[in-house]
Amino acid sequence: MTVVDERAGLAFYEFIDARLDEELRTKYPTTDSTLAVEEYRVKYRAAKDEHQDLVDALHRGDQTKAEDCLWGLRNQASQWKAHPEYPEPISDGTMPCPVPAPETGHPCVKRIPTGWAAAEGHGGGHFWQAPEVAELEARGAHYDPGTLLSGQPTPWHMPEDCTPGCWKWRDR
Repeated sequence: MTVVDERAGLAFYEFIDARLDEELRTKYPTTDSTLAVEEYRVKYRAAKDEHQDLVDALHRGDQTKAEDCLWGLRNQASQWKAHPEYPEPISDGTMPCPVPAPETGHPCVKRIPTGWAAAEGHGGGHFWQAPEVAELEARGAHYDPGTLLSGQPTPWHMPEDCTPGCWKWRDR
């Protein structure tokens, strides 16, 4: 669970309010502006109520309800994700997962998919890896991934130090 604060809720609420105002200005006046105004009122009231529920939950100390309300605001704002003033950064496919490993603090090596916000995360579970291991992998280090799956440390070596006993020896 992430900690929700009033600033995040207010940023999404104000963003939605501004987009609804823009939407109303493009539809009003029309031959039948009553429909445009009614649609605006329904959407505005939904955003206003969600924001007020978020603030009330925070004042009660109910972080779970506040997080649900923030997701409600995010869902309402999601139709305008491409807008330059969207309240949180949107991934171009290179944004790293912001969730560190709970025990060690190692970073998750998965990337946030293109068009997703960091809060939406990525598919599947996290894959935490020490930065030193990522560097060794990039340099082509040989190790037994089966041993790692068991949670045990595994010996490793660089390709130039490979011996006939290595499981990758045949790849030389």
